Amino acid sequence: MSVQIVLDVTADFNADSKVQLDTGGFDYAIVQLVSPSGTVDFKHTNDAGDVEGVSDGSAVSATNFVAVQGTNLASGTAVTSLAASGLVRFGYIGRFLQLSGTSVTVTKALVRLYKIC
Repeated sequence: MSVQIVLDVTADFNADSKVQLDTGGFDYAIVQLVSPSGTVDFKHTNDAGDVEGVSDGSAVSATNFVAVQGTNLASGTAVTSLAASGLVRFGYIGRFLQLSGTSVTVTKALVRLYKIC
């Protein structure tokens, strides 16, 4: 048995050229980008930006992101970014996944989170 959720993060990404997602508890993620206007980088972190005794942190406060390598599903090659339409699978990622670019927009950005039960 498995559980999955597909998130349409297009509007959030286009508003700021960045989106951060809590991927904790899922076994893998597949990101699909459609017609990005530039390069979209993939990063991850386990640092929720928590403040002891005040906040447990969240995807919004997460910090200290570093590059994460995924597999381009069309070519099978390892990538840390996409500059064209494509799907990338991330098998081992930190608690938070970030998609980011500099003044980049996309026609569509979908993230599928998958949990094998």
